[in-house]
Amino acid sequence: MTLYFDHLVHQVQSPENTKIFLNKRNIHTVNGGQHTMWGTYNTLSYFGLNYIEQIAIYDRNLFENAVKLPYSLHYTFKRANERYGFSRIALRTKNIEEEAQRLRSLGFEVYGPDACSRTRPDGSVVEWKLLHFGKPEQAIDFPFLIEWTDTDEERIAQLKANGAIDTNQTISMESVQFYVKDVQATVNLWRKVLQLPEPEQQEQFISLHLPNIRLDFYDKVAAATMTLGHLNEGAFGVTLMDTDRTKETLVFPGAFYWINR
Repeated sequence: MTLYFDHLVHQVQSPENTKIFLNKRNIHTVNGGQHTMWGTYNTLSYFGLNYIEQIAIYDRNLFENAVKLPYSLHYTFKRANERYGFSRIALRTKNIEEEAQRLRSLGFEVYGPDACSRTRPDGSVVEWKLLHFGKPEQAIDFPFLIEWTDTDEERIAQLKANGAIDTNQTISMESVQFYVKDVQATVNLWRKVLQLPEPEQQEQFISLHLPNIRLDFYDKVAAATMTLGHLNEGAFGVTLMDTDRTKETLVFPGAFYWINR
């Protein structure tokens, strides 16, 4: 069962300010909406169906209840002392029930699939299912899985119609960068659990390939040269390709947007 990259989560203090900053730098970003079951809200930067979600808390009580779900996005953010920056990635599947069974058979704690929704600014509702899994002793949390109610074709049409996808934008997502203490062990584990092809050894990192993006894993020395020494295990960067511009780096606390790196 093939998994596809869906989105990268960017924990921020203010999605509104992040949206302004990114739009000024020609990265098309739109208002997302509220997750009324979690007390969070977001803005979104789409590159086709791949996207970056900038997310923050609007209701502390709802959020504190949401963090009780192990291996969830909110659980990870709380465990990291609500540190801003890139947090988790989500992988898209069309077989989330079967994935739940498969992961349980591998000995993981599995939560879900759970039905979720978000209300768009125009009042329409987006629906999906989420699956979270892991083990207590894991160094970094695995990606969580998502299955959208609408088909890929329906979603693209909707996102173009409501302006979330800018049809004039030429940017694509190429890779997500991770710092991990044990690169080889992490790559081998993720490859096995996520059923990915053989990893590819690069000069400074090891890559795992999803059908629509690359995941690059760096050790401490290599990651430190890219992040000015500010390291926490997990995602720290995203590489965007844009044929209409030159090389550029956008720096946030705990998150680097590399354009044409």
